[in-house]
Amino acid sequence: MVEFFVAHAGRTAGSEAERTCQAAMAGRLHELGMDAVVQSAVTRPAMSLVLGLHAAFFLGSAMAVGISPAWALLASCVTLLSFWGELRERPRILQKLLLKRITGNMVARGQNPQARAQVILVAHADVATSSVLFLPWVKRFILHREVAGKGIHPGSLVILAGGVQILAAAVVWAGGGLWLGPGIGLAFASIVHAGLLVLAVDWWRAPAAAGAVDNGSGLSVVLAAAEELCRHPLPHAEVWVVASGAREPEAAGMSAFVRQFEHLFDLERTFFVNVDDVGQGRLHYVTSEGRWERLSYRPTLPGLAEQLAAHPPFLGVAPVEIVGTTDAGPPTLAGYRAVTLSSLVDGHRPEVTHTHEDTLEAIDPASLAEALDFTLALCRAIDGFAADALPPWPKPKGVTTPGHPAKQAG
Repeated sequence: MVEFFVAHAGRTAGSEAERTCQAAMAGRLHELGMDAVVQSAVTRPAMSLVLGLHAAFFLGSAMAVGISPAWALLASCVTLLSFWGELRERPRILQKLLLKRITGNMVARGQNPQARAQVILVAHADVATSSVLFLPWVKRFILHREVAGKGIHPGSLVILAGGVQILAAAVVWAGGGLWLGPGIGLAFASIVHAGLLVLAVDWWRAPAAAGAVDNGSGLSVVLAAAEELCRHPLPHAEVWVVASGAREPEAAGMSAFVRQFEHLFDLERTFFVNVDDVGQGRLHYVTSEGRWERLSYRPTLPGLAEQLAAHPPFLGVAPVEIVGTTDAGPPTLAGYRAVTLSSLVDGHRPEVTHTHEDTLEAIDPASLAEALDFTLALCRAIDGFAADALPPWPKPKGVTTPGHPAKQAG
């Protein structure tokens, strides 16, 4: 089934291939009896453009120190604050100068009038580019030094260079002149920022990966799970499927989905199961994500996954805290229950992801089978939880708004 998605080559965020892939998946789900649509979404600009803009502002500010130290100091401070905000998600200052990106989310809904809960199966449809930033040796260097909640983020070097640049500009502005010390600091900062600019350009122009593991594997598992759940429906839960766009690198498509569809969901009755990169390695369930700050998932879904992993045939499934973001992040930030299922090789993401080697030959059928079985088991565990812990939907009173009675339930 992975071939079905890999056939849509070049499905980067906002591309025609991404929309075609989502439309094809919507057609398959419509044949299963689900209501399916590809919904447009406005998201943040591409990260390569954001990084390139910051690098250009840093370089311009460094070159302006000898002309106007005061303005150079101010511009350097604003740029550093903006870059810090990109890493921590706020404040995003310079990003406002760029046009936003149009992407899409494929959303399908199965009808179940008796449902007490909604299970939303998620897998991102877009792929990353095969930039030098994602070469195996670069990822190994970063991963071995970047452990969840520890280590040094790659952006820390840019933060350091920005701080050195601000210090040098302040010295020159205070009347110290552009002597050897500030000059060396500005040279160091300029080299770092020039390297960032080169990486940003390479990221922007690099061709798209084939995306078999990342994330044709997740899409195929979600589609196969939807087919099984249509044949054998969950008695107490309504199944949704989302093929999100613009997952790389900040889950922007899923953020848009949460904003657009929140009027149909209830925080206590909606469960997001995100399936991401399950084509190689052993399956893990994620308990938290993030880089600078940890975002812990609500404990219900990791707890259900832990219960499943305590018994055969899932004894090899283990918990993990990951560095970075997934499509479970935006629902968690909004207050929903969510979990990510992802396969790891020796504790790390497969090295083939984001490279030209991420082809069908990289897929391990055993990893796909394990992910599908666990996803279905988790959906049924959520259904059991809904039957035991959630009361039936209250009957709406008076005039109601269109959609599911979630919002009338309060």
